[in-house]
Amino acid sequence: MALDDLLRCRRYCEMMLKLPIGKAFTNERTIYESLFVSFVVSYGRVFTTSNTVDRSFKESVSNDFGQFRQTMIKKQDTVLEKFHKRIIEKRDTSIAHSDGKSRNYQHYGDSPLPCGSNPFYPYEHTEIEQAIKLVNNLISMVGDEQIRVGKVAFSKTIFSN
Repeated sequence: MALDDLLRCRRYCEMMLKLPIGKAFTNERTIYESLFVSFVVSYGRVFTTSNTVDRSFKESVSNDFGQFRQTMIKKQDTVLEKFHKRIIEKRDTSIAHSDGKSRNYQHYGDSPLPCGSNPFYPYEHTEIEQAIKLVNNLISMVGDEQIRVGKVAFSKTIFSN
């Protein structure tokens, strides 16, 4: 599942690089923001706990994969590690949850209604290039881990004579 989500992340980023960011409320901006939100949601899925098909394995999978996720991030250079934290913070405060601080609500004049900024403001192309680098690193690490686990899982015979 992590690999599928990371491959989607890369695809969304590649698509964003082909588009102009566009001005607010234009079709280009709407498409760009949609791809950005899709990227953040897919990326966040890799770093959150989910249910396993067989619930009896949930705890062990959560623990083992949780440790692996932490290791993947710790192996990134400092810039990419901080970038990862920014993506997760964007997910947690703006996209998955509606935290007021993500909108920077303020009262203007005598208005009782607060006004806020767009929490979905997407990353610039330079940041998207950085996201691709991070995602490619993670894809490589997940692939290596799947190979390692596969070797262990298939070292035992499934059928006996």
